[in-house]
Amino acid sequence: MGTNQIRMGRLIKVGMYLLSLWLLLVLIFVNKIDVDLCFDCKFANLRQLGAIASKNHMPLICVIVLLVSVGFYIAFIRIIEGAKNGPFKVIEIEDKTADHLVFLATYVIPLLSFNLDTLRQIVSLVITLLLIGAIYVRTNLFYANPTLSLLGFKICTVKFEQSGEGVPTGTAVLIAREDIDLDSRVNMLRLDKNIFFARKAIDIKT
Repeated sequence: MGTNQIRMGRLIKVGMYLLSLWLLLVLIFVNKIDVDLCFDCKFANLRQLGAIASKNHMPLICVIVLLVSVGFYIAFIRIIEGAKNGPFKVIEIEDKTADHLVFLATYVIPLLSFNLDTLRQIVSLVITLLLIGAIYVRTNLFYANPTLSLLGFKICTVKFEQSGEGVPTGTAVLIAREDIDLDSRVNMLRLDKNIFFARKAIDIKT
């Protein structure tokens, strides 16, 4: 079967970028949350909740973005359910799981240097995130997502045995939840150009 249909739209790529920022958002939330802990207090009323929210703008924004990114992750999971094209035989493979760490170290960790104590610093962070996001979407880096790594996804680049019609040519990037080995046969779903979600094909012995 062919693998021509591209399934990752630009909006989903933006969502995957937000997903990649989970660690940054959690750390900002922890560093900036301003709530008095009280184990014997009653539940806060609406007025008190409003007062808490008014002095915790950044943590509140982080929570909202985290929830939105969860929605996009659910959409991504639904997209990759249809990996049925193939099977294709892997004849060359290179593990690229370390690309998760490269993205984390290059793009996410340096952003922690922003203090976010003034409006100027917050605006600078937002502009930086927008620029990185534009690069992320344009260059299809959605697969090099450190959050996906934490959720059990792996990356590799492969070449396939050219044994018939519809076999992807050249080098392909595979995202998978299981280890793909040399000579494995995989079913795939094209996410974008040379990027695929793959799962091992089930061999039926007769």
